[in-house]
Amino acid sequence: MATGPEGRRTGPTDLLAELYSRTQLAQSQLGNLFSGQKKYFYKTSEAIVDIFDLPLDKADTLRDFAEKAVNLLDKAYPQAEAKLQKLLKALESNNVKVELGPCAKKTLHVTPEGEKWYVSAHMVEDKRWLISLPIYRVSADAEFPDILNVSDQDLYYLQAGWRASDESYEGDKPKMGTTQQWQVFAWTAVRYGYLRVYLKNLNFNKSGPTIHWVLTAKSWNQQWPTREGKKQAQQVAKRHPLGLLAWYLGDGRRHKHDLLYAVGDDEEYKPKNLIPEILQAAYYTGYGKLLDLLESEKWITLKKIKPRKQPIYATLLGHTFWLVYFYKELSARTLFKDLGEAEKLTKVLADVGLQAKVRTWQYQGRGPYYFVELDQTSVLRLAENNQEWRYALNQIAQKYRKQL
Repeated sequence: MATGPEGRRTGPTDLLAELYSRTQLAQSQLGNLFSGQKKYFYKTSEAIVDIFDLPLDKADTLRDFAEKAVNLLDKAYPQAEAKLQKLLKALESNNVKVELGPCAKKTLHVTPEGEKWYVSAHMVEDKRWLISLPIYRVSADAEFPDILNVSDQDLYYLQAGWRASDESYEGDKPKMGTTQQWQVFAWTAVRYGYLRVYLKNLNFNKSGPTIHWVLTAKSWNQQWPTREGKKQAQQVAKRHPLGLLAWYLGDGRRHKHDLLYAVGDDEEYKPKNLIPEILQAAYYTGYGKLLDLLESEKWITLKKIKPRKQPIYATLLGHTFWLVYFYKELSARTLFKDLGEAEKLTKVLADVGLQAKVRTWQYQGRGPYYFVELDQTSVLRLAENNQEWRYALNQIAQKYRKQL
């Protein structure tokens, strides 16, 4: 009989039902998961050797890295398979114990009767269970070669980007945990050298199981240690396209229209006109070529985001307006968070003979914000008497190839 966190008999619970369903799925997909990852390591390492035309010593080092990763998978598979079988049997006979984890109030440990290992189940904010099965004593020392040969400065910004997102630290060494194989290669390419590699968990997701890889870069010291290191690295990453790229590869949101980053529990938008600079820097250093062959979904998404055309601005009464040409109509807009401030500006504009309207705008659930919008007649009148607005009007006419 299943026992609850405080020793009471709970019988079947939502967690155990969910765990049973995911365990069945993990067992059915386990073989394909492990064989697929082995093929990826072999295929990717050979592609890197070929596309980057690695010298023999680096090619041998990379192939040895892939071989060690595959050996870890071979070693972990029978352990994972045996534990899945025991877990399923215990769940079917209701012989499991459910206890609170010692360090986390929202984490439960599910232990099959007679076993010393347990499955961890953690409840996250949106009432989803994150469930994982530990894999013990599956690790190896390995070496990854320097395949990019980028400058120290470029490497510094790439490292800052990874530290701004998924990278952490162990002692004074950089550490990376991921369930994405492409991230294993993308991260080790900028933290190359001697590594400690191990398989930590088999995660039970609703869509299928994943393997949690953990790598520690022994050849590097962590430049941004401590809990504040992530914020410090983010400030560095913002200064360079390569920093923004690596940050996106870790904490970027896959959004087809926006350059969007996760920052703590919030989201942060970056101007889409940065994307051409990011792509140019990536291909110039060879990192983009690596991401292409890794078939990174985030990289593919990033390349598909279409940057907005460079906006055209002009100032008026201390406010910055941007000119818009839409459906054969010209207008100019400036943005406010406060409705009262927006209405105040429309009255000032009316006093000088310019007609403006206030429009409400919301985006991605944010807002409301308020546009003060000048119509085409007002914009043309400004252009007649103001050099800055005349220049802006000429720019937008050239941009859309229109006679305004």
